[in-house]
Amino acid sequence: MRRSLSGIVLSLLLSVPAAAVEPDSLLVTSVGGPAAVDSLREMTSFTAEGAVTLNGLQGRFTEYFVPPDRSYIRLDLGTFSMVQAYDGRTAWQEDLNGQVSELEGYEKQEILKATYFHSFSYLFPNRIPGSCEFLSDTTLAGRDCRRVAFYPLHTDTITAYYDTRTSLLAMSESRLDDIVIRTEADDYRVVGGVMWPFHTRMVAVGAPLSMEYVYERIVINATVDPYLFDMPRDASRDFRFPGGSDSIVIPFEYRAGHIYVPVVINGKRKTELILDSGSSASIFNRALAIDLDLEVVGSMAAKGLSAYEQVDMVRVDSLAIGALTMYDQVIGTLDMKTVFGARADGRIPGGTLGYDFLSRFPVAVDYRDSLLVIYNPESFTCPEGGSEVEFFLTMKVPTVRARLNGIPGDFIVDLGNAFGLVVHHRFAVANKLTEQLDDVRDTPQSIGGIGGPVSGKSAYAASFRIGDVMVQSLRVLLPDSDQGLAGSEKIAGNVGNLVLENFRVLFDYDNSRLILYETDR
Repeated sequence: MRRSLSGIVLSLLLSVPAAAVEPDSLLVTSVGGPAAVDSLREMTSFTAEGAVTLNGLQGRFTEYFVPPDRSYIRLDLGTFSMVQAYDGRTAWQEDLNGQVSELEGYEKQEILKATYFHSFSYLFPNRIPGSCEFLSDTTLAGRDCRRVAFYPLHTDTITAYYDTRTSLLAMSESRLDDIVIRTEADDYRVVGGVMWPFHTRMVAVGAPLSMEYVYERIVINATVDPYLFDMPRDASRDFRFPGGSDSIVIPFEYRAGHIYVPVVINGKRKTELILDSGSSASIFNRALAIDLDLEVVGSMAAKGLSAYEQVDMVRVDSLAIGALTMYDQVIGTLDMKTVFGARADGRIPGGTLGYDFLSRFPVAVDYRDSLLVIYNPESFTCPEGGSEVEFFLTMKVPTVRARLNGIPGDFIVDLGNAFGLVVHHRFAVANKLTEQLDDVRDTPQSIGGIGGPVSGKSAYAASFRIGDVMVQSLRVLLPDSDQGLAGSEKIAGNVGNLVLENFRVLFDYDNSRLILYETDR
């Protein structure tokens, strides 16, 4: 099921203004007065570095901004690093394993919202569209404040609280899909004639995620390499594909709606991992990681169907899938029994194969013959036929635009979903689906995943269209929970194996597409 690791973290890094302001006098005073506004108008670059603490893990950060809209931030957290950037057109990220991906959809919008503040577009309206308005006088932690609403891109609302006495930003509050992000700012100092906070602390309400920044150096108008913001085109190679082979074929076990793939960890431990395109990172069962004595190198927040959990990250030397070997991988750990449950024979899955695997190779899932075809990315030629469906990544999960009973929405494609089509609570309520669907009834079986099982209802939908493919009269699941992924305001639902098994499905991340081939299954 759906999991989000680095994606949420890096969106938060750029989601809060350094010194957001209200129009007129407050807007000018909060950055240091009219002279500060003049300095910002003439600013050619902003660079900063300092210490960061992410969920207790300490590291370093570097940050760059070049007006009107180019931004870059890098976190170095001991044994791994992460990057997120925007070059004025393309938003992109580099993950824990050094793989680069383009950000699209609402994730790109989050970057643009952040850039609205980094560019001081509330001061200079000719940069990035947006608006703001004074809401009210209020109190915050015992001090008088002015509450201001910002509408970057004229979309979501970010609420800022300014100390009435100093006019400096005290706290801001924003949303990242279904979670609330609160950020406190203090230790203001003057650099280049402008007031900057040298300390910020972010907390995600309802999710195990906190970040703290201590700025040690801010430099205005330094020379910045313009190519820094460009999305790298040559990804680092961390795998060995069998020499001379265009593809390899791996038999898998398709059981109870899950695809079990045999793997070997560190050249010695055989186990089975569930193929899971809904996982933004591969994951090991925590007990397996402990038994292999894998060192914990950090932790991240993981988003599941009903809630968030904290995921410890470990590093492995090698992960072999048939004759294919991946090296030096950072992988999450969770209690797989609580996520997927035990098999009928009592065995617990060894974990999941997620984005880290699926994004590196074109991969075809043949449900009929229980075969996984992994293509060599350097010599890949797409098999003819099939129906092509474009996707974009939502926190590294393929997301397609589809229609349920004619109603449009964005749906993730989730090989870790053992059910069919899961329709998220907010989408169902907003579109009054229980009034449109047939045979609505309580489900005797709960839906599992990160955050624990969730109850719900099932019903029949008349149609589900994905690309040119129409699936008619299918049963859908309607979780009761409005938390976690089920409470997403951006993602309408989750397409799982009971829908996908009607096709031979090719995942081609490099070309942002799925290809659905008809079968006689």
